[in-house]
Amino acid sequence: MKNSHVLDDADDPRSCVCFLLSRAAQTAQKHLRIALEPYGLTPAQYLIIECLWLSDRMSPKVIGELLRFDSATLTGLVDRLERAGFVFRQPDPDDRRAIRICLTDKSLGMKAELRALRLHANEEILKVFPRHQQGVFKQALMSLIAAEDAVPVAGQPNSKR
Repeated sequence: MKNSHVLDDADDPRSCVCFLLSRAAQTAQKHLRIALEPYGLTPAQYLIIECLWLSDRMSPKVIGELLRFDSATLTGLVDRLERAGFVFRQPDPDDRRAIRICLTDKSLGMKAELRALRLHANEEILKVFPRHQQGVFKQALMSLIAAEDAVPVAGQPNSKR
């Protein structure tokens, strides 16, 4: 590995796990961003559509919790998705103060094509690892996320965020 000595040098900021994860995330996001560019979607917007493919007509609150987006970020992303014709807002039939985010025919019709792009981007990202390490890498990331999810937020006992 190029510059492998950096990983063991506590004085080199590039050995910091936070730095390494940030750089790895930038690299991974680049693959998906390039694949989605012709569709006018960003990776964050695409994640919202993926959530809605799992269960259409979700509330913004549920989407925000699933993706860890704050309300302001999610609102901006949904606004852009709505202008581009991927989603629309619909009043919640159970709570007239609330809304649901709904898929359009456009986004429903692109499901297979966009999922194939995501899977290809995943393959491109993971191909730097030998096949037997790909699952280990993904499991390590999921373990890191699960550990963070289990930590209560300060001042909110028994809260998972």
